[in-house]
Parts: sequence; structure tokens; C-alpha cells
Amino acid sequence: MQPNNIPDSGMTKEQKSSRQGLGVALVLFAIICLSIEAIAAKLAYQGGATVMITLTLRYILAAAVFWLIIKVGNYAYSLPRRQLAAVTALSLIGQTVTVLALFEAFRYIPSGMAILFLYLYPTLVAVLSVFFLREPFTWRKGAALLLTFAGCAIILGQPLNALDMRGVLLSLVAAFSNSIFLVGTTRLLKDIDTTVYNTYVTTIVALATGLITIARGQVSFDFNLQALLAIIVLGIVSTVLAMAALFRGVKIMGASRAAIISTFEPAATAVFGFLILGELLTGWQMTGGLVVLAGVFVLRGSA
Repeated sequence: MQPNNIPDSGMTKEQKSSRQGLGVALVLFAIICLSIEAIAAKLAYQGGATVMITLTLRYILAAAVFWLIIKVGNYAYSLPRRQLAAVTALSLIGQTVTVLALFEAFRYIPSGMAILFLYLYPTLVAVLSVFFLREPFTWRKGAALLLTFAGCAIILGQPLNALDMRGVLLSLVAAFSNSIFLVGTTRLLKDIDTTVYNTYVTTIVALATGLITIARGQVSFDFNLQALLAIIVLGIVSTVLAMAALFRGVKIMGASRAAIISTFEPAATAVFGFLILGELLTGWQMTGGLVVLAGVFVLRGSA
């Protein structure tokens, strides 16, 4: 199959608005899938799975599903050497580094603070997209960035004193590598089918995390059924469904707008944490969620 690029040129205003609306819906669906990630990870750890084995099995499962889709759908999955090299580099520098840096940051600072630093990446994406993707930086994007980051700060706000700088730096590394991954993905998806791209990314990350797990001597399958089910949710929902929807949304609406909408994740994670784990959902968290939604709607108005 060939990439399904549908140019906006020649579309009516109503068609463009509908197409942008589809992009927003896809990204929001992806973010809901991703927001389950932290909950499933906690359940996996409670069930005895280590961080590295959880990540490795997650991406092995996701890669297997994507390869099955490739086989059943009879996709043309062969890539020229130059594209394969670009996908490999982006998967290692972007996706793998992001995941590892973020999970290492959790060792030194509270997870909420680590995620708050991670969500500097929409700003980085918006800036990088201006230079590398030639996306315009409009006043709506600026307002949406301010609103969504303010919402994240309200939801995840923690006292800034006594923070271990190792955790802060690791979180910032995750934010920067994630922004590179999203911008680079946007460029590559112009010439590569989304499903094919997802297949290569998950396969490369599975190999990378697997090798790191073996090198660290952390290969252990001593976990219970709860952990296994949580890993399956991570692989299918938070990886396969999330990546499929997110990158199709990125293909439609661009990297910077998708990144801004993705800041809805902390609000969704807070809700799922309350419903599934019984974590406290405070008035501040609900207020922050409304501020994030306001930013999303401001951005939606630019379609």
C-alpha cells in the first residue's frame, strides 16, 4: 500500500474543517489510550514485573501486532536504505531515549513533576516545526500553548524545592527527544505509510529495550496474571491503538497542533487514576483539566 496523503488544496472550507476535526478526534483518542499507560504500568509493577521487562514485552507485543497487520493487509513494507536509516535513528534517538529517560527520572523526582517537565515538549515541537516543517506559529498556537501548559502545571504542580537535578535533567532530555521524534515523524510520514512506519518503530524499540534488559541482567518473568494483563494493555491500547491514531492525526494536522492537543493527557490520566486506582482527584486537577480543554478548543478554532 502507498501512503495515504490527501492534500488540503482543492478542498472547500467545510471539507478542510471536517478534515481538521478528524485530526483532532484521532489525536484525542490516541491521548486517551496513552493516558492509561501510567495506570497499566503501576499495575504491572504491583504484579511483580520490572520496568525493563515491562517495556520490552510491551513493544514486542506491539511489533507483533503491527507485523500481523502488515501481513494480512498485504502492505508494501520494504523501505529504501535511506528511509530505513532515518526511521532507525529516529526510533533510537526519539522513542527509545524518551521512554528510558522518563522512567529513569521517576527514580529521582516525583512522577508528576517528571511528567510536568516532559510536557515542555509541545513548546519545543511548535518551535522546531517552524524551522523544520515550515508550520506557521500563529497567535492561536501561542495562546493554546500557554493554556495547556498552565493546565498541566495546575494538575501536576509540585513544590520546586529539594528536587534532585538528575531527575529534572532526565525529564528535560525526554521532552527534547520526544519533540525530535514527533517532528521527525511528521517529515517521514509524508513518504511512508503510517502502519509501516509504526511497525518499524515498535520493532526497533523492542530490539533496543530487549538488548538493554539483557545487558543489565534484568530478564525476569516472575510476575503474576495482573502484570501480564497490564502489559497486554500497554502493548495493544497504549502502543498499537495510540500510535495508529496519533500518527494519522499528525499526518492530517501537523506536529505542533498535535503536540498541543496531547497535553490533554495529564487530565485524562488523573481521571483514570481516580476511577481505576482510587487516586485522589482534587479540585485543582479538575480545574487544570478544564484549562487544558480550553487550550484544545482555542487550537481547534484555527482549523
